[in-house]
Amino acid sequence: MSVDNAPDTRPIPVRKDVGRLETRLPLVELNQDGKLARFMYPNGVEGYMTTTAAHFRAILSDGRFHAKRFLGEPQPTPVSVELPDMPGFIPSMNGPDHLAVRRLAAGDFSVKHIRDLGVTIEEVVDKHLDRVEQHGSPADIFELYCLTIPSEVIARILGVPTTHTPEFQNAARYTIGGLPKELDDPEAPARAIKTLHGLLADVIAMKRAEPQDDLITRLTKATDPVLSDEEIWGLCTNLLLAGHETTATNSAYQIAILLERPDVREEFLGHPENIPDYIEELLRYKAILTDSGAGIPRLATETVEFDGVVIEEGDWVMPCAATANVDPSVCPHAPTELDLNRTPFPHLTFGFGAHTCLGQHLARAELKVMVPKIFERFPGLQALMPLDEVPWLDKGFGYRMAELRVTW
Repeated sequence: MSVDNAPDTRPIPVRKDVGRLETRLPLVELNQDGKLARFMYPNGVEGYMTTTAAHFRAILSDGRFHAKRFLGEPQPTPVSVELPDMPGFIPSMNGPDHLAVRRLAAGDFSVKHIRDLGVTIEEVVDKHLDRVEQHGSPADIFELYCLTIPSEVIARILGVPTTHTPEFQNAARYTIGGLPKELDDPEAPARAIKTLHGLLADVIAMKRAEPQDDLITRLTKATDPVLSDEEIWGLCTNLLLAGHETTATNSAYQIAILLERPDVREEFLGHPENIPDYIEELLRYKAILTDSGAGIPRLATETVEFDGVVIEEGDWVMPCAATANVDPSVCPHAPTELDLNRTPFPHLTFGFGAHTCLGQHLARAELKVMVPKIFERFPGLQALMPLDEVPWLDKGFGYRMAELRVTW
């Protein structure tokens, strides 16, 4: 096997002039090469990107490549999100330490526990539908509906009291890059982390004094390992980041697609028994539209020869879910198209290996309620503008909606 010691580096080929329903990367073309590609990312950091599903799985399963989030890695936007390293933040942990801390929270995000949360999710969704209705038409459902539901559900799982929920939600929004006016301030996320940790410190003290049936109480009582308050802050911050704006943006995008595509909406709403499968296809499709090659950074801890490429110690490798999801071995038929009726398959949107998204079952459960219910409550729901004209944030943590204004 030949070894490529100096692959060419070029700017990542993100298409700037495509519509919201077109892929932002030339995914099929990248995948055909079948090799790691080396790119300069928009924030000026170089990194290799996986272009096949096999490489995606291999890198995420290889202990020589370590997780290290928000500290110097390639990112898909010009302004990097930099969060302070913190104990207990499992996306930055590796090996036995990662597994030991992750295990403490796993039960609260298991299939069974999330199924038991079904009534709570329905209650929170109905509450926010009432809020939208009380606001009246027109309304920004991203702000009033999509953004607030996931953080409130996470707050309930953690055990954040309702008196603290608004402050918790505000800190959540600023942590991942803030509102539009904060996006030019690279220090805003770190300040939000400090605020969030202060809030969590109060909640931890409450739970130590009066234990309840919630995750923070369980974390304060953990013995294997025993967690410091700082480690509990870090883990809870991770759970908030992973389950807040990601689900908010996914729900908004799925709603926007249904508004934009009457044929898709008719199929989706006309067959409620198939909604779990439809949600899977929408998750896959949204990932290939918005993934610009970054999202699951891994740092080489030693020099590695990987499928003919020498990756030096200290190099970044970016397993890309978008290229993995259009790999013919994963999705053999029209992979860049939305097809609600394709045979369900195990897409890789939630990652792979030891760091597979802990909250994936929660995200699915929320989307299965949030997306259809807004159309049930407002059958005349219409977007005020085409999806291609919806304001989009291209700074901060990834590409996100700024708003989704609708009428009914």
